[in-house]
Amino acid sequence: MTRKTVGYVELEWSCPNCNNKNPGTLKSCGTCGSPQPANVEFELGQKRDLIDDAQKVSAAKKGADLHCPYCNTRNTADAQVCIQCGGELKEGVRRESGKVLMGEPVAVGAEIKCPGCATVNPAGSGICQACGASLRGANPPTQTVTPAPGAKSASLRPWMALPVVAILALCCLVVGFLFFRTTSLSGTVQSTRWQRIIDIEAQREVTKETWRDRVPAGSEAFSCYEKYRNRQDDPAPGAKEVCSTEYVDQGNGSAQVVETCYYEVYADYCKYKALEWQKTDQAVAQGADLQPYWPQVNLVSGQREGKRIEEYSVDFDTRDGIKQFITTDAALFVQFQPGSQWALSVNTFGSVVDVSP
Repeated sequence: MTRKTVGYVELEWSCPNCNNKNPGTLKSCGTCGSPQPANVEFELGQKRDLIDDAQKVSAAKKGADLHCPYCNTRNTADAQVCIQCGGELKEGVRRESGKVLMGEPVAVGAEIKCPGCATVNPAGSGICQACGASLRGANPPTQTVTPAPGAKSASLRPWMALPVVAILALCCLVVGFLFFRTTSLSGTVQSTRWQRIIDIEAQREVTKETWRDRVPAGSEAFSCYEKYRNRQDDPAPGAKEVCSTEYVDQGNGSAQVVETCYYEVYADYCKYKALEWQKTDQAVAQGADLQPYWPQVNLVSGQREGKRIEEYSVDFDTRDGIKQFITTDAALFVQFQPGSQWALSVNTFGSVVDVSP
């Protein structure tokens, strides 16, 4: 994603003595004169126009202010001695900075007209290109920014998933124990059955869907519609710009305005006709002996052999009744002579999972 600084805005702080709202750069309350305490945080006010005064912009870039360790007066980041008492600021308390005060989703789609100077700005702009005024709420949003990949919801925390993970792990252990735990049982072959199937396929016209540029050569696309395909950092023809604006506290009464943008690419998603091999019939051979064979397949023009399927089953007479064993191993099946004895492995559910002579 493209991330750029578009400027700085002045924050505000509330005086704890009289609750007056003061501009962020003001170090003492404009109503009662009380200095701003170190524990009073800056806030994002309603007015969010970009600072256009070069001196104020330079001050905003200096970094977090220092509170004097002797009189608690707020000083600029590069100050050596306190402006109030003259004390050295080596042990001064630097204000916190870097906190994102708010991330604003910005509308995408129609162009945005600045409410201050009437300049028309590109879709997705958070700040007016002409006067620097905030464009928040200037136009009704047609689409809001979605969280960036990997972004975490403020209402969800990783530890909240621990109980669910623990329950799932316990269930897996229980099922695994029941499924893989086996007992030995002796069985006598009572009867056998086998079945072999060969699918017969023919080409049929089917309707499929894909992106227009992936429609196979020789197929004609129809019934197309525009669909979201991917997101990328760089502009592309027909792509929609999606931006969000963050206000990052500089710790000196101002916030850095950072705009993050990416582009949603939309493309034609189309239906098309294609020929596809599909099962139209089956050739089946089956029996109750130990000599399985594949059925004879009689193909006509436009047909071909498809998938081959084989299944063999054996009924064992055991002290716990009849137990059935199913396999696809033809070499193993031909060994099940009627009346022969076999050692069976039976799971907790009563199914035969393995056999040996």
